Amino acid sequence: MPLIYSDSEEVLMEKLKHVDGVLYPGGGGDYIEMGRTVLDFAKKMNDDGHFFPVWGTCLGFQRLVMYTADMGEKAISEIGAHHISLPIEFTVDPEQTKMFGDLGKSAWEFEKNNFTYNSHTYGIHP
Repeated sequence: MPLIYSDSEEVLMEKLKHVDGVLYPGGGGDYIEMGRTVLDFAKKMNDDGHFFPVWGTCLGFQRLVMYTADMGEKAISEIGAHHISLPIEFTVDPEQTKMFGDLGKSAWEFEKNNFTYNSHTYGIHP
């Protein structure tokens, strides 16, 4: 279900009641303030015990960092990773996560092969 940044907050909240998670897309878009509202909703749902995942791709991930990092927009830096594929480097055991847990030992394959395509000017250094 598309969440339209020009929708009223009332319409946005009604839509959010009918989905089980949100994708912050990449590319472009003027959804900075609406995105904050959506993230606040997602946090409340999760705090109340209802699993409500949020995923940010490219610009969407950058926006999530801006909303949550103490440094805000300054947490994003120029990285220049264009047209390269890389493996995932896990910082926690993927078998213990909701995203990769069902894969069991095969989740570790993501560290062995170049599964992720990257074409970004900006990013977040770990």
